[in-house]
Amino acid sequence: MNRRSNKILRALVLGNSQNVMELVSKYNVQERTIRADIKELNIALQEYGLPIIVSEPNGDLSIVSEDKLDVRPYEQFVCEHTFYTYYLSKNERSTIMAMILLNANGYVTVDQLKEIIGVSRNTLLHDMQELKKWVEENKMELVAQVRRGYLINAPEILIRRSILKLFEVNGDDNDYETGYHLGAFWNLLVNQMDKMKIYEEIKNCIMKQEEVMQSFLSDFSFFEAVIELTLIVNRIANHQTLSEFHSEIPIDLKESSKYIFSRNILGELGEKYNLEIPESEVLYFTECLKGKSYLKDRNHKNSALDVRLMISETLYQISNSFGIDFYLDFSLYDLLIAHMRSAVYRIQTGEILRNPLKESLLKEYPGIFALIRENIGPLEEYIGGEFSEDEMSFMVLYFASVLEKEKAESKKNNKIKIALVCETGRGTAQYMLAKLHSLHDSIEVVNVSSVHNATEIKNSSAELIISTIPLEETDLPCVVVRSAMLSKDDLLDIQRAVFEVIEENIASEDMFNVMSDSSFMGDIQGAFSNLLSEERIEVNYEAADWEDAVREAGRLLVVTGAATEQYTEAMIDNIKENGPYIVIWPGTALPHADTKEGVLQEAAALVRLKDPVDFHHESNDPVRYVIAISIMNAESINQALYDIMRIFGNEKIKQTLDLKKDERSLLGTIKSLSSIV
Repeated sequence: MNRRSNKILRALVLGNSQNVMELVSKYNVQERTIRADIKELNIALQEYGLPIIVSEPNGDLSIVSEDKLDVRPYEQFVCEHTFYTYYLSKNERSTIMAMILLNANGYVTVDQLKEIIGVSRNTLLHDMQELKKWVEENKMELVAQVRRGYLINAPEILIRRSILKLFEVNGDDNDYETGYHLGAFWNLLVNQMDKMKIYEEIKNCIMKQEEVMQSFLSDFSFFEAVIELTLIVNRIANHQTLSEFHSEIPIDLKESSKYIFSRNILGELGEKYNLEIPESEVLYFTECLKGKSYLKDRNHKNSALDVRLMISETLYQISNSFGIDFYLDFSLYDLLIAHMRSAVYRIQTGEILRNPLKESLLKEYPGIFALIRENIGPLEEYIGGEFSEDEMSFMVLYFASVLEKEKAESKKNNKIKIALVCETGRGTAQYMLAKLHSLHDSIEVVNVSSVHNATEIKNSSAELIISTIPLEETDLPCVVVRSAMLSKDDLLDIQRAVFEVIEENIASEDMFNVMSDSSFMGDIQGAFSNLLSEERIEVNYEAADWEDAVREAGRLLVVTGAATEQYTEAMIDNIKENGPYIVIWPGTALPHADTKEGVLQEAAALVRLKDPVDFHHESNDPVRYVIAISIMNAESINQALYDIMRIFGNEKIKQTLDLKKDERSLLGTIKSLSSIV
C-alpha cells in the first residue's frame, strides 16, 4: 500500500464514489498505475479475508458486500501496515524521520533508521541532508557524531511544539470525523510518538473528565487535546519532562478551572502508569486546555482565540478534502493561516480585497473553489460574514501551489519503469519479481511478458527491459541477466542500467527546465516593465526598517510624478492597520493604497535593498524587493500584477536580478523577460 492506494481504499470504505479515469487525472498518473494499485490492494484484502474492490466497465470502483460494509476490519487492515508493507513517499519518509528523531531519547544511528524504515543507507543519508535544513529553519540543531548517529538538540518546549506541528499539518486522522482510523501514514506517525500505545486510552480519560467537569470540548479541540496529552505522558515516561514552565498566557494558571481538569487527568494517568507528574506538566497541559474551544462556552464568541481555532479546523477540513499533507512544509501552512486571519479581519471590517487573478483561477481550478466553498460555511457562520470569490481565490492559490508541488514531486520521484521478459513462464517471473524487490526504491515493474510479445512491451511505457534471453530488436536499453535466479552480479548490472536511465532522464529534465523557464518567461507580457522606468528603480538602498523601505519606494513614485506624498503615507498606514499581507512572496513586498489617496498615474517603483528587512510576516520575511504600485483602475493593473507574480515567484529569475549591479541593467533584465518566446 502507498499513499495513493490508501486514499483510494479509504474513500471506498467510507462509501465515497471513485472512478479510475478521475483518479488518473487526480493523481496525474497513467491508468495502468491506478489499476496496478487496485490489483495490489485486492491481493492484500483477499489475504485478509475482506471484500475486494470491483471495477465496472465504465471505470467506477466499489466494494461489494452482501451485508452492510463493516468498516472495523478495514481499519484493522490499515492499522497493521508497517514500514515494510506501506511504501513511503519521499516526503512521508522525511516527515517520519523528523518524528523519530524528535521523539528519540538520545542519538539515533543510520542503521537504526534503516531497520525502522526499511530503505537503503544511501537514501537515508541523502534525506538527512534535507532534514538538516528543516531542523535549522525551525530554530533547532541537528547534531551528527561519528559512530553515535544523529540527535536533535533543542529546548523541550520547542521539540514538543515541532512534534505537535507535524500532527497539525499532517492531520489525516479519520477518527476526528468518521470514528475510524483509515490513514496508514497517520498511524505510522502516531506510533513513533506514542510508544506506550495509549492513544485510545487517552481519549477515554479526557471524555471521562469532561463528564466530571461538565466542560465539553468541541470535536476539533478534543482531537488536539488527545494528541497533546498522549505526547505529554509519553515524554514523561521517557524522562523528557519540562523542568519548568513559563506560561505565554499572562494569568495565574492555577486559578483556572482548566487547572483542575489538567491536574485530575494527569493525576489519574500518573497512578495508572506509575509516573511522577511534575507540576510544570500540569501547568503546561492547563495552558493547552485554555487554548481550546468548548461547547458550552460561548461568552467570548468571535474572540481571537476562537477565530484561530475555527480557521485551523476549516483548513484541516479543506486539506482532508483535497487529500493534502503538508509534511515538513510548515512555512506554507503558516502563511495560509496568516492569510485566513487577515481575510476574517477584512470580512468583519467590511474591507474589500481584489484578486486580479480571480477569473483565471476560477477557470483553471474550479474543483478547488468548489471544495473551499463546501467547507468554509461553518467559519462564515461563526464570524457572521461571507468570503467573497476574491478572498477564496487567494486560498485557491495556496492550495493549488501545494497540489502542483505534489504533482511535480511525484513526477520528479517517478521510478524507472521496467519490462520483465522471461522465457520460462510467469512462475519464474514471479520469483524474479521477488528478487527485484531490493531495488523497489528505484524501479517499478510495469510489464511481465514473453519474448514474442513486443507490442505489449511497447505499450507498457517501460524505459528499460530485463530479459533472461537476448533480444534482437528493441528500441529500449536491455539488461540480459545470466539466469532467472538473479545473482548479485545480475542485480549490479540492473542497478547500473537503472542509473544510466536516471542520468539520461535528468539530462532531459534539465533541458526541459530550460525550455520551461523560457516559456514561463515568455508568458510575461511586459505590463509590469511598462510601469517602470530607470528613475523609478533603486539598487542597494540601505533601509533602516520596513517603513523606511516603503517610504523610499513611495518617494520614487512622488519624484517621478506618479503619486503624491499622501499616497506614501497611505501605503504605510495600510500595512500598520492590516498587517504585512502585502509580502506576497518570500523576499518580495508589494505595498499599495487606495487610488483616492493620491494616485496621479499608474506606475511602479522598485527598490532592491542592500540588506533585507523584516515586515513581521510569518513566513515570507526578510524582504529584499519592495515594489510600490500606484493603481488607477483595478482591471488595468491585472496584467502587471500577474507579471510581478510570475517574475518574483520564480527563484531563478530573482537570483538573476540579485546579480544586476545598477538600475539600468536591472530594468533591462525585467524588460527582456517579456521578449523571450
